[in-house]
Amino acid sequence: MTRFSIAYTPSDTEFSVSDGDFSALETRDSGNGSDFHYFFDTQTNRLITDFVLEDRPQVATLCQVTLIKKDDNYSPRIRLWKKDKTKLGKKVVETEVTETEVTKIIKATVDTSDAYQNFWKLIHFLQSFSELSLPDNNFRVVTDDRAELAKSFEGKDKQTILEAVRIALGGSITEEDLHMMSNRKAQLEVFEKLLDDADYFQHEQEMLDKKPEAIWQRFFEANPWIFGYGLNLIACEPLDERKMERITTGANIFTGAGKRSDAVMRSKGYISSLAFCEIKTHRTPLLDKAAYRPPDVYQASKELSGGLSQVQKTVSKALQLISSQLHELYEDDGTPTGIQVSTTKPRQVLVIGHLQELAEGGRVNPEKLTSFELYRNSIQDIEVITFDELYERACFIVRDN
Repeated sequence: MTRFSIAYTPSDTEFSVSDGDFSALETRDSGNGSDFHYFFDTQTNRLITDFVLEDRPQVATLCQVTLIKKDDNYSPRIRLWKKDKTKLGKKVVETEVTETEVTKIIKATVDTSDAYQNFWKLIHFLQSFSELSLPDNNFRVVTDDRAELAKSFEGKDKQTILEAVRIALGGSITEEDLHMMSNRKAQLEVFEKLLDDADYFQHEQEMLDKKPEAIWQRFFEANPWIFGYGLNLIACEPLDERKMERITTGANIFTGAGKRSDAVMRSKGYISSLAFCEIKTHRTPLLDKAAYRPPDVYQASKELSGGLSQVQKTVSKALQLISSQLHELYEDDGTPTGIQVSTTKPRQVLVIGHLQELAEGGRVNPEKLTSFELYRNSIQDIEVITFDELYERACFIVRDN
């Protein structure tokens, strides 16, 4: 037999969500020695067991919140229920129902109707309470089509899912392809945080004990696809799979035995051509802070002009070692790599700064923008690209937008 009890009694342990003062609430034990705790209203000296979400003449919608003590935190238990105010004060109604296959499973719902705003107000309060331990699960609402697609893949093995995707796309796709796409999206998020989150960048510096330029060098070493495809419309890759930073003068890649370049790339094609890159940081200034000739003439910063001279000097010294237009590359110990590159007019790239520097109060300063664009477009043979521009080009590769 299954017994059901329905009680309707007035209570002074209720708290009005719509007009109550949440700042007056604190946690207290139930007073009976159990692990159950509740909120306590310090203004009215009442233990609060139920929060009134909606109070109508005949029916009230309430949310009972019980706190379970766990170590130094509380785990909340929530129960929504309806109170019939027309039957307040009447005795408990008890009835016995014979347990059958029909009555074994009983489902009940509590319609919160228009009380949903107060319900979320209560949830936000619980989320803000520092002593409460809440689940950190993330949930996401999807469209019917996506939900149906996700449901169709439930319980399927990885190969079956890959085959379904391959058929849908009309081509071949492998697990490695999916991993590559997923990884590149994840690396874009890292790129964005390095670019826009100062605390994250500082944490990376402290954790790795590196200078700012070295943080970017390390990131691009791990993601050469960003550098290669992001610098121009021709696909590029490092000279080998180990490093982009190479020695170009002294014990170097051209003679086998130095001056360094932050990244030495080669184009992909029947014949490879060289690209030399210098990497500064996203915080490196593009222009001097003060106008050179007020009010509208700004000159390139010392770091920008110095970076240009640096990449020019690197390329000039490297080419002095090469006598032919088609050159074979060597390891540091003189071992041939089997790679031949064209040394005719190598591309030169400087990655520096952030275009946000040219804005003031969230709006672009046209005089600063004009000064910068005129300067970088007047430079022959060297492409100046900012970190945010490189990020957007990388986004286009992965997201096609």
